Amino acid sequence: METEMVRGIGANYVEEVSSETLYRTLAALDKKEDRRKLLLALAGYERKHAELWANILREQGLPLPPGRVIAKHRLFLTLARIFGVGSVLSTIHRDEVDGIKKYNAQALAWKDPAVQRAFQEILPDEISHEIDTLGEARDAAREGGTLRSAVLGANDGIGSVLALSAGVAAATASGFAVLVAGAAALVAGSISMAASNYVSVKAEEEMYARIRAQERGGIAVDRDAKVRQLQATYERRGFTPSEAESIVRRLSTDDEEFTRALLSERHGIGEASFSNPLRLGLITGAAFLLAGAVPLLPFLLMSEVNAILAAVVASAIVLFCTGVFRSMSTLTSLTRGGLEMLGIGLGSAALTYGIGLVIAGAVH
Repeated sequence: METEMVRGIGANYVEEVSSETLYRTLAALDKKEDRRKLLLALAGYERKHAELWANILREQGLPLPPGRVIAKHRLFLTLARIFGVGSVLSTIHRDEVDGIKKYNAQALAWKDPAVQRAFQEILPDEISHEIDTLGEARDAAREGGTLRSAVLGANDGIGSVLALSAGVAAATASGFAVLVAGAAALVAGSISMAASNYVSVKAEEEMYARIRAQERGGIAVDRDAKVRQLQATYERRGFTPSEAESIVRRLSTDDEEFTRALLSERHGIGEASFSNPLRLGLITGAAFLLAGAVPLLPFLLMSEVNAILAAVVASAIVLFCTGVFRSMSTLTSLTRGGLEMLGIGLGSAALTYGIGLVIAGAVH
């Protein structure tokens, strides 16, 4: 067996062992019972895949690489502990997609019969994992929560304070003026963002409760009408009348499941998982305060010119990271999200810096 193939099989074994630990740990952290069961099932498949690679190495008389949790999985677990399991599911889904691409490429390149048999077992499982994690990632993205609130606050904080600092620095050439204006923006902005997110989440929660109550009331008053409505909805989606009738007949035996189906199919609302609106508001305000402080700190420590350069560099790093975290909850490319946020933030700062120069020139 070729050396390169042996190294690749060893790397596959380590990643599968790490994936098993990832899914088992996420399951232990997760409070959603259905998702916890899915994560444990996925961990079982990863264990099976690791054993397939281990058996090939043993048959060749080769030692197994030491099992460990690889760096990206440690990052996923850290984020899950801070922001909740749902916050990392879209990233894990992308990782499953990348894993399928890697295994497909290896299956084309590695012609060893034992390896080909392993791929015949592993690839169907991996495709199933991708589908499962995509569904859970979409549900988690709809639920939003802590990560979305933190990203919302950090995005506004770093963007608005950086732009303000650039404009004031250009217009006044005074670090003290930048600090005064920036401090005022931090306090006002954090309070405003906290209040806005609180009101927004509260309104969303109340709307969901109202629509849900309407559907539950409709079921109680005229169950047959609700059955017909849901059946018609499924028929418009392409099911035959008999298929739609069969689906609705099963769903309507349980009021809770029947209500969820009506909310999802008729209103486009998934089952909501609302966190405390006050808590999310405070998270948004705190994130605004912390991220917004980044472009101001250099003005406490450096001269105006050096402070501007340091503020831009530090803010660029935070902007990129904020974009990456935002993409984790929107199922989009992490790199694209980071670069997009970086471009918007630095573009805004450049624009306000130019405006500050114009104002300074006009005044003087």
